[in-house]
Amino acid sequence: MSKEYAVAIVIPAYNEQAALPGVLDNLIKLRGSQAWEIIVVDDGSTDGSREALAAYTDRVRVIRHESNRGYGASLKTGIQAARAENVLFFDADGQHDASDIPPFVEALKQYECVFSVRTKGAGIPAVRKPGKWILQKVCNFLADQNIPDINSGFRAGRRRIFMRMLDLLPEGFSFSTTSLMYVMKSRYSYVFLPIQCHTRLGTSSVRILSDGMKTLMLALRLIMLFDPLRAFVGPAIGLILVGTVYQTYIFASEHWRIAGGSIVAILSGVILFHFGLLGDQVASLRKEISSHNSLFWEEQERRESSK
Repeated sequence: MSKEYAVAIVIPAYNEQAALPGVLDNLIKLRGSQAWEIIVVDDGSTDGSREALAAYTDRVRVIRHESNRGYGASLKTGIQAARAENVLFFDADGQHDASDIPPFVEALKQYECVFSVRTKGAGIPAVRKPGKWILQKVCNFLADQNIPDINSGFRAGRRRIFMRMLDLLPEGFSFSTTSLMYVMKSRYSYVFLPIQCHTRLGTSSVRILSDGMKTLMLALRLIMLFDPLRAFVGPAIGLILVGTVYQTYIFASEHWRIAGGSIVAILSGVILFHFGLLGDQVASLRKEISSHNSLFWEEQERRESSK
């Protein structure tokens, strides 16, 4: 892989004809003579985005999906195509401000990953706030700290880190939250920086009902992927203690009678504990496999760059 670029700006775009020209004009102007690569992944747009991008092919690298594959899939394509040490994700809907990029690039000199913090409530429709609140609580629990913004699409980091998690990342909007939790749980160095957030142009592709269910499933997926033992040990110990205390009371008050309820509680706790233990081993194995797969990509890229 060529190292001629310091940063690759990856822009996933799906039916963003209204905002794309303005976004690209600002990025090209900001780039100037700096060693930044701009990659737009057109995720099967049908609104004229393809035609709009045709005017930028001499200054921007355009990759097209023949069908709509999802926000996360577009970012994965951009990560794999990037020829820079660092990648920066920038949405195509006009919400982000190009002037926020230089502080992120500067922070990458000290940190391995940089995440953005939007102003409170910015860019989040009211109907999505309950789902985000639940997801926020789950992420705070897993990270054991308060996370200022769990799913802002504006972020940057070492390409090699994203390559290591590539097989674990989903194809949809949950890419952002999953990649954040991976970085935090893997002990990479990171920092949160504030950004501006404008009203998006065009129509959002988020679907309230289906994406609401996906949010709940994502919360469960994050638990099972990043810290199932932490999630299950507490309830397991609680059930075992309740069953033990109840059975002790029965012994004290009714001599040596065995209470069915106490046995059920104790056994449920034991099963829940082993379920968490099994989930923890599976999660560790998945992360190890994903990390090993990235080595094959690195080796292939080394061979291609040496030709």
